[in-house]
Amino acid sequence: MKIAPRFFLFFFISLIFKQLSAQTVAIGEMRPYLDTLSVEQKLELLEYMRHLGSSIDREVAQSYLQLDKDKQERALQYIRLELLKRNGGAVIDERTTVRWAQDTIHLGKVIEGEIITDSFLVTNTGAKPYIIKDVKATCDCTVLRRPTYPLMPGETASVRIEFDTRGKIGPTTPGVVVYDNTRPNGRHIVYLNAEVVPRVKPKNSLGN
Repeated sequence: MKIAPRFFLFFFISLIFKQLSAQTVAIGEMRPYLDTLSVEQKLELLEYMRHLGSSIDREVAQSYLQLDKDKQERALQYIRLELLKRNGGAVIDERTTVRWAQDTIHLGKVIEGEIITDSFLVTNTGAKPYIIKDVKATCDCTVLRRPTYPLMPGETASVRIEFDTRGKIGPTTPGVVVYDNTRPNGRHIVYLNAEVVPRVKPKNSLGN
């Protein structure tokens, strides 16, 4: 009778390894195809596999297990603070606070015609998820990347900006307005500061 618990434990572990081995083989068969697909195609494939009977709960659980311990905690925090509050159809507009590493990036002198890229770092210093609702850029600025997901308390992300200096001569301070769920105003403005100098034209080699 003392052998039975060990037998069942061995059987259970063997079953897990068998399932993992089967999953490894299946992933190996699909890997060459996955490497050639775009993100949009992978999402389309995912929807098709759900149509075939794939379990979305299992997909979520497997994705969760691929995260390290810290990111698993952040995922659970996202569920508790962001997703569960939507139950019942009501979305609560909860405010938080943030800290920008700097509100102005000083670029110094740049040559007219250059395209400058830089990033602003923002950290959620409050107790609720931080949500960037919209971003408006001025003066030939383009927002290349911003968080499209809520930042959990303590999490940091970047807002990447591109500034086109063509046609700009002299001092300039283009701004980017970030509309969010922070107290008290629900928005922040960050700036790029630069002095755009004319591009020096090469001298005519025939002149001298």
